[in-house]
Amino acid sequence: MSTKAKNIISWIAAVLLSLAFVFSGITKLLGIETQVKNFESWGYPLWLMYPIGISEIIFAVGLLIPKYRKFFAYLIYPWMVIAIYTHLQADPPQTQMIGAPIFFGILATIIVLVSRNSQPKIEA
Repeated sequence: MSTKAKNIISWIAAVLLSLAFVFSGITKLLGIETQVKNFESWGYPLWLMYPIGISEIIFAVGLLIPKYRKFFAYLIYPWMVIAIYTHLQADPPQTQMIGAPIFFGILATIIVLVSRNSQPKIEA
């Protein structure tokens, strides 16, 4: 695959992930009723919405900076594992909501794979 094609794929995946994280982060920071109900069903304190929302905004911005994109893509993996666990341990379990974190993990994997060997080699 050409470098140009990898770059386009990386940008598409990064923009999709960024939009999802911005939306999710903003709804948490604004204390949208759905988020409040989710946090209550998950058994998490409501104050935790704010650091999570800020983290999600940071992820969104980091994914849009090519130099840091792969780093932030790797950070998404544990975030998605925690999201899947959170939805499964909810009362009642939110099995219908695990599709999104799985999809986001796939997008992160695409970023990691197309970013392989994309760094220029420095010769002495």
